[in-house]
This record gives sequence, structure tokens and C-alpha cells, in this order.
Amino acid sequence: MRTAGRTPAERTPRFALLGPLEVRDDLGRSVPVSAPKQRGVLAALLVDAGTVVSADRLADLLWDGSPPPSARKTLENYVSRLRRLLGPVSGGRIITRSPGYAVEPRDPSEVDLLVQSDLAGRAQQAAAGADWERTARHARDALALWRGDPFCDVPVERLRREQAPHLSEARLRLRELALTAQVMMGDHHGALPDLRRLVEETLIREQPWEMLILALFRCGRKAEALEEYHRVGRVLRDELGVSPGRGLQQLHRLMLADDRPASAGPEGGGRRSVTVTGAARQLVAFTDGGPPTFHSPHSPPAGPPPPARSDAGRPTEARFGPPAVIHETLALRYQGLPAPRTAADPDPARALRLLSEWNGADLPLPAISALLHRPAELVRRDLDTLAARKLAEEAGPERYRLPATVRLFGRTLSRSGPDDDPPGAALRRLVGWYLRTAAEAGNLIHPYGRRPALHTVSDENPPEAFNNYREASVWFANEHANLISAVRAAASAGEHALAWRLAATLTGYFHMSKRWTDWIMVAQIGLASARHLHDGFGESALLLSAGRAYDDLRMYSRSLESLDQAVAVAVGKAAADQWGEAVGLLCLAHVHGPHQTMVHHRRAQKIFRSVGNSWGFALAQIELGRAHRWSGDLEQAIACHRSGAAILADLGDNWALSLAHLGLAEDLLAGGDHALAAAACRQTLALSHEVHDRHTTARALTFLGQSYLRVPDLSAARGAWTEALKIFEELADPRATSLRVQIATLDATAAISS
Repeated sequence: MRTAGRTPAERTPRFALLGPLEVRDDLGRSVPVSAPKQRGVLAALLVDAGTVVSADRLADLLWDGSPPPSARKTLENYVSRLRRLLGPVSGGRIITRSPGYAVEPRDPSEVDLLVQSDLAGRAQQAAAGADWERTARHARDALALWRGDPFCDVPVERLRREQAPHLSEARLRLRELALTAQVMMGDHHGALPDLRRLVEETLIREQPWEMLILALFRCGRKAEALEEYHRVGRVLRDELGVSPGRGLQQLHRLMLADDRPASAGPEGGGRRSVTVTGAARQLVAFTDGGPPTFHSPHSPPAGPPPPARSDAGRPTEARFGPPAVIHETLALRYQGLPAPRTAADPDPARALRLLSEWNGADLPLPAISALLHRPAELVRRDLDTLAARKLAEEAGPERYRLPATVRLFGRTLSRSGPDDDPPGAALRRLVGWYLRTAAEAGNLIHPYGRRPALHTVSDENPPEAFNNYREASVWFANEHANLISAVRAAASAGEHALAWRLAATLTGYFHMSKRWTDWIMVAQIGLASARHLHDGFGESALLLSAGRAYDDLRMYSRSLESLDQAVAVAVGKAAADQWGEAVGLLCLAHVHGPHQTMVHHRRAQKIFRSVGNSWGFALAQIELGRAHRWSGDLEQAIACHRSGAAILADLGDNWALSLAHLGLAEDLLAGGDHALAAAACRQTLALSHEVHDRHTTARALTFLGQSYLRVPDLSAARGAWTEALKIFEELADPRATSLRVQIATLDATAAISS
């Protein structure tokens, strides 16, 4: 699909900031920029691409307001090295121009920030004209540029503070536009999961609530829609002291009147206003009649289309097909697709039918190959053919999706042809591929964590291969939404063995990323699937996973309930799971009193020693050290933490090693050795940065601030705490509240002293 005349959104940007900083050469190969200060310089220039950034501004950013006397000369060296590293083409984009430097792209498509800005403007313009297909396409193209948190690997805190808020707001607006367009084009069921997530993330924004309520109403779930209206009313009153806005009120009145025509005809799916206000009757109206009868070009003429299957965990929604005019257009394009003559020929019609069952985000090519059970080269040709007829879109390099209207159309097609799979086969292959690839990635980011045995269907297609921790981490971040959708889809389709295994396999990733809401939701779905199969191993693993998430959130009663059940199931005959029992005991120690904590840790150590698991034994040493500190025996606490750290250093597990050094820092702080405590915190920070564990980074910064406070160095303490607070707030960690109080107290003390 690399053709001339492609839009900027379809090219890979040379410079990318919407996630980890990334630079690519002319062949699309990544050019690593490993030096932190050079990354900082490049990021600062890219934020204002095309504009000169003064040397004073760059120095101020790089040294956080306190540049050294040699800053200008040092900055010249950074820029010079950066140009050499990037080569004559990419490096040539960095120019020197008084009073500083600039990145001058040859084309706006070279910088992802510029591409996003352009696409966002186009999406907004299309929405203003009620052109929902264009709105959806531009908004999704812009969202596809996001690969993670901007500036996450750029050590320029000031730049992150300045830029991250408005970038987050831009991303949020794009999500709103994409989901609004999805609802307006009739994909109500498909939009619901993402709308619910958006509503929970942005409780006081009314637009997501309007779309959620509208989608529920159009799905025939009027009672739920009314309940959501009452809920948003309570939220707005409690948080802002206001009533729902005019749009929500108008939608509420229409629902109470049930003013919904039996069929809106072609106009019901055409151009509509973006808001409920002034056009609510048009918004609520939608095609309730079934789509026209359609015959597949590769199978005998069928009668009226059967109800759409729920192979991908999707409720039946045949009556919510695309509007009639759009349906007829898509039918003509579909009828023109070439039929395969042999099994080795492309079959784009089959690809469309099977892909239409997927409700998640855009898929990478290897995942689609697994879903279709065909070689990647054939699948690429299928997708090229579909894209040429505007029946598929390339969302990014080697990533594809069906537009919402095409997906709805695909679900109305007959599945009775000899070339189609048995019901559920495509979903099993897709989820199996995600399970196997998640296991491969998990082996790198959490190498000594345990994963369940793979399901047989995961052997059908080879997983992605990863060379290092970073590649695995980026894959998890990119596929986060699809992994959650895969768990949901498998559970909804009755593929419970796949559902609980994938949910359990994701525990290590969630433990590292701290995305607690999704973690708990996935664990609960997996737990229900394991219980459905009476699988004690799966039940214990998912109870343990949920318990760890609740413990992180300091929801100790719920954590205790889950962990007690996990240990009980692990020691039962149904599971006989020594590993699960030992890890459950370690986790229980977090929520029990000091005496019971010691008992749990020693039992866990005994189990790990008996099965020869040195990694588990080292973790038990770390937790035992914490118990000794609680009981006041600092000498034993330090010995346990150093012993655990030595084992983990030999194993090469930097994630667990960072926890050992963090425990040691707490011991030294408690003993009043602030200099050694600060050194242990810095060791922790180096390790946690290496494995991208932001939660441990924030905890280490908190303790580092405490060590500075004892020196005392109030300015350094505040700096460390402020950085930690930012991470805790981004992770929605409850520790943010107490840290905010500590900073306020510190400021008050400083004010009184001055």
C-alpha cells in the first residue's frame, strides 16, 4: 500500500513525539537517540518545529531554570553530536539560526505533532459539516499517531509540564470526535465500551455523556440510557454545582416522550448536527428497518440477511446496519471484489466478512494473518484490494481497520459460503495469537513471573518476536486496547479457556504499567471465565491478580478478600498450586498485621525453597525485610534486603532488584542514615527508569525527598516530591493525596522560615 500521492497521515513521520521519542531515516529505520540531554534538545526543538528556539530557552529547559555558566557551549556540543548521530538527512533538518536553533521539516508530515494538528483540524471541520465518515477517518488517523505518553523518555520535566496538558486535551477531543462519528454512523454497540471508558475518565465533560446516552437509547436500552442521564446529573451537581446542559436535557425529554420514528430512511444515516441541541430529533432517529437484501458474489443467492453473529463478543445488531444509501454503495463495491480461483489466491471478500466481526481497534498485519489463517503476503494483497475500493483503511505502518460503516455492512452478509470458517474459528485464532505474543512479550518485561500454559489454538500462527525489553514494552502499549477487547470478546463468545489465560498472562504487564482500572476489569472477566470452567489454577491466578491491583490502590479489604480466596483455591485439590499459594502469601502479608506478615513470608520462603525457585525466594526476602523494619529490627531488615538484592542481581531482573533497593532505602531512612538512603534511592531510580516502571520511580522519588528533608535541603525535597506527585496523579495512585499534603506543609514551613 505504499503508493504515490498518499496523505501525510499515511506516511511514517520522520520525527515522532506522541509517545517515546523516535527518529527514522529515509528507509523508515529507527535511529536511536540514547543520550538523555540530546533527547531533551531534540524534543524541545520538535515541539516548536519550524520556529527558532533560543539558546537561552533551551538552556532553561535542559537545566530546569538553573543553567551552568558553560550552558551555551555545552548546548552547541549537544546539537553537534545530535546532527552527527541523525545523519546528513535527518540531522540536516536541525539548523542554526540566531538566537538559537530550529528543526525545519521539509514537509509537515515529517513531524507527528504537525500531522496530528492538521488531522485534528480536518476532523473538526468535517464534524462541523456533519461529514461523519471524514470525521471518523481523520480523528482515527490522528489517534493512530499516539504510541504512548509524550516525553516519557525525555528527561526535561519543565517541557513535560508545559506541553503534556494541552496534548492530553487534544487527544481527548480526538477521542470524542471519533466516538461521536461512530455513533452518528450507526455503530452504537461498537462505540459503547469506549464511550463508557471515556465517560469514566472525564466525568464532568458532557459530550461523552450525550453520546453514551444516545448510543444506549438507539440500541433499545432506554432504561440504561435514563439511568446514565440521572447519573450525569448527580455528577454535575456534586462536582460543579450545576444541572445538565441544554443538550442533555433535550435528549432526556425526547427519551421520556420516546419520540423515535420506526424508520428514518436514508436521511436518518446522513448528515446530522454534532450536538443534540437543536437537532435532537434527527440525532435520535436512525434506521430501524433492516438493510436491503444482498447476495454474496461468491455464494448462492441468499434470502434476507440472518442476524449478525456475536463471534467477537458483540451483541446481535443486524437491525443496526448502515443507512440504506450507504449500504447500496458498499454492496456495489463488494460485488466487484475478485473471487479466488484457488486456495492460494487472494480472497478480499472473505477478509472483509471475517474482519467485520472484530470490534476492537485497528489490527497489526500479523494479527490479521492469524485471524484469516493465511500468509501475511496474501493478506496484504487482500487488504490492498479492499483499501483500493475504500472498504479498508491503513491506520499506520502495517496496521489496518475497516471503517465503521463497512464493518456494519460486513455483518449483514451471508456466512454460508464454503470458503468461510466455522462460527468462532476466526476469533479463536486471533485471541490465540494475542495470547502467545503477550506471553513472548511478558517473558521480556517480567522474565521470572509465571504465565499459564498456552492454549492449543495459539500454536496455529507464530507470535511476534521481540529482541529486547523496549520492543516488548512498546508492543504492549500499542496493543493495550486490543488486548482488553480480545479478553472481552473471548469471554462473550464462550471461549473461556482463552479468556482466562490471556487475562492471567497480562498480569505482569499490568503490574508494571499500573493501569489499575483496566487491570481489575480484565482480572474480573478472566476470573468469571475460569470459574465457568471450574479451573482452579485459573481462578487462583486471577484472584491473585485482582488482589494485587486492589493492594496497589490501598483498597485493603477487597485485596484481602481476593487474596484469601486465591490462597484457599491454590491449596485446594482443584489446583494444588504451590506457586500460587506462595505468591498469595507474599501478597497477603501486605494487608495483614506484623506478626501474621512474618508467618506468611516464612511460609512463602519455605515453598519457594522446596521448589527451587530462587527468584521467588528473593522476593520473599524483600518482603521479610519489610516485616523486620515494621517490627523495629532494622539490622535484620537491611540484611534481608541486601540478600534479596544479591540474588536478583545474579538473575539479572532489574525490576525486582529496584524493589530490593527501594526497601533498603526505607530501612536506611528509618535508621537515620540519610546519605546512604539517598544513594539507595538513586540506584532504584536508575533501575526503574531502565525498565520504565513509573510507579517505583515515583516511590523512590518520595523517599529521596524525605532524605533531602532530613539534611535539610527543602528545595531538593520539594523538587523530588513534585516529580513523584506528577507520576502518582497520572497513575491515579491514592498516594498522591498524602504527598500533596506533604508538599503543602513543606511550603508553609518554608514561608514561615523566610
